[in-house]
Amino acid sequence: MSKKLLGSDLDGTLFYPKHRIRMLSRKTVKLIQDFIDEGNEFVVVSGRNHLSCLKVSEKIKRPIGIVGCNGAVIYHHDKCIQNKTIDPKTAHEVLDYLEKNWQPKGYYVMTNEDEFILKNSFKSLGYKIGQFLWYIYQGVLREPYYTSEKKFYEAIDNGKVNKIMVMFGITEKSKQRSNEANKDLREKFGDVIEPSWSYEFIELSPAGTSKSSGLKSLANYLNITSSDIYVVGDSGNDISMFKEFQENSFCMAKAPLSVSKYASHTIKHFDEIREYLEERK
Repeated sequence: MSKKLLGSDLDGTLFYPKHRIRMLSRKTVKLIQDFIDEGNEFVVVSGRNHLSCLKVSEKIKRPIGIVGCNGAVIYHHDKCIQNKTIDPKTAHEVLDYLEKNWQPKGYYVMTNEDEFILKNSFKSLGYKIGQFLWYIYQGVLREPYYTSEKKFYEAIDNGKVNKIMVMFGITEKSKQRSNEANKDLREKFGDVIEPSWSYEFIELSPAGTSKSSGLKSLANYLNITSSDIYVVGDSGNDISMFKEFQENSFCMAKAPLSVSKYASHTIKHFDEIREYLEERK
């Protein structure tokens, strides 16, 4: 029996519905443990950084693969396979263009030192309180961050950035504006940076990186063929995986049609994939 690889997005997929104390449902933990114990590879494929993805490994008490920052960072267990960053000149050009043409609400950068730095345009006390309460509400799923415009630009200028997140807001109108801005960036800067839409955010990764390219690189490293790769996701940055691994692609039922149309299968909860995997043993 050939080794299989199961790659899963986190937010909205593996972390759905949100378990702010347990992180993962018991069924999900058991599924992943069984899959790994049978000699297969489980890989977190996420927009989150390396340290955030490691929380899953700690929870299931098994070593995993990680494709983080939408493919910029790749790990197999403790070994770093890839760590790509965004060219400083490109980053400044894209950010200047966004400010001039789209006026986002704020930005995050994720660095190759696992820093998560916020630069935003909200200065009111009400916003700061709301942001703090939202952060606490995330429970075990939250990602530590700090706000510093100085450190934000230092990370960019020093070439440390694996990913930039552009924040538009939480309303449906903001999400649509985010989608439109993402299409604009792909047309104007698609040859020097990799934009992807994730509802209220646009995620910017180094040119040539994506969840699918990262997963392919890790699969090649592990000598696993494409037909033995299964992928699960729910948002725009997962479309590249659905296209690349079409036969065994699964999208969460709550995802918009603009995303789900690229996947071959639809599931309501992550653990529903167990039956499909059992059939292919």
